[in-house]
Amino acid sequence: MGLLCDETAASGAHRGRRGLAAGLALAAGVFSGACTSRPPLSDDAPAGPYEVVDGWPRVPEGMVFGPALDVAVDGRGRVLVSHAAGRTSGNDALIGEPTILVFDPGTGELLDAWGEGLFIYPHGIEVDRNDFVWVTDSEQNRVFKLTAEGQVVMTLGEAP
Repeated sequence: MGLLCDETAASGAHRGRRGLAAGLALAAGVFSGACTSRPPLSDDAPAGPYEVVDGWPRVPEGMVFGPALDVAVDGRGRVLVSHAAGRTSGNDALIGEPTILVFDPGTGELLDAWGEGLFIYPHGIEVDRNDFVWVTDSEQNRVFKLTAEGQVVMTLGEAP
């Protein structure tokens, strides 16, 4: 298992939030494929200075991971991934497993996981300048504002 990463985004000179986020955004297109049991095929990789980083991310044994839906980077450089824990769009029940995974950008180690019981399909994720995490749920037609630890601060929209 590995993640396709842009070498320049991961280099020390380009490790700013925007540079790392841009590199991760490019990698997000192949993220789901990188998190399966097969390594990405050369045809899966976009053109550019990319390489597979074996062992990134490191997901605990038995955790259902994916499909990965979006990637963001917080002010501490941690990589946040919204994923559907094996569900697909059209699901109508809240996901009981953690749907937001927080990884160390260098090692891929899972640092935190939260969001269980909040989302049906956590389609988008962004982190604002105050490190609040904003997650959209496309099946609930809602936006959630959360702390960096996953506590709900505000919701916008009404669940259908």
